[in-house]
Amino acid sequence: MGGGDVVFILSVVALIILILDGKRRIKKRALALQPAAVEPTQDRAALPHESTSLPNQTDNQINPPVPALPVAALAHVLPTQSGSRIGPSLLIKGKVNSGESLAIHGTIEGSVTAKEHGVTVAASGRVSQSIEARVISVAGSVTGRLIATDQAILLASARVNGSVDAKRLKCESGAWLKVAVGATSH
Repeated sequence: MGGGDVVFILSVVALIILILDGKRRIKKRALALQPAAVEPTQDRAALPHESTSLPNQTDNQINPPVPALPVAALAHVLPTQSGSRIGPSLLIKGKVNSGESLAIHGTIEGSVTAKEHGVTVAASGRVSQSIEARVISVAGSVTGRLIATDQAILLASARVNGSVDAKRLKCESGAWLKVAVGATSH
């Protein structure tokens, strides 16, 4: 076996290790984004027919259980390998134009445009003004206009105040909305 053969074999082994490590990291990231199972507690809201038996319970004491995100929804929450990420400590004031998918974990005070790509606003993300993209997925807070040429997905933790214009709209139970909704035919 010559020196070239040894280098080739070591290169193949290194490539396999890199691929396996990448898959491990993706699984780890997906597990980290899944909410923990909710244990039943005494603070849980009573059913409507049981509300008369709890006279001291007020609206601010109700802690409804948080449903787990379906696997399909996690795909929209996870940042893509080929996209960009705005970290949680970043504050951007102004316009953001992206030629690739974008995951927002920080704050943007201005407009976000990624016309042919997806934009994800993570639970820690905040955007105030507008987002225009092919697919918009919101788990955080958006104040302003959402323009999705394909689909807008509002996850259970989403807080949206403004307007949503989308060809298709998916809104999970628990999302807080104060919006005008328009259907586009892009």
